[in-house]
Amino acid sequence: MATVNLDLTPIHQCSVSGCTFNADVSCHAPAITVGDHGANHCATFLGSPTKRSTSPAGHVGACQLSDCTHNADLTCTASTIEVGTAANGETECLTYAAA
Repeated sequence: MATVNLDLTPIHQCSVSGCTFNADVSCHAPAITVGDHGANHCATFLGSPTKRSTSPAGHVGACQLSDCTHNADLTCTASTIEVGTAANGETECLTYAAA
């Protein structure tokens, strides 16, 4: 089984119920990537009807949003993040803050 570096930013909650890694508003992907070609998207979102078994809570493995105040060398420095659905229907990091 893979281990996760506990220095990574934890995902406090994810309200995207259609993601296979979401179980009871908790992300169970070992590590997610935030940012998709410069857009504020959860690049790990997987809209599969089969839910993955619960595992340790998820973390931010990489952040590709260089314009976010919490980004330092592609690493998220926020204490925790929240992932959710934006008004446009996209799955996004709701903790994103423009630098």
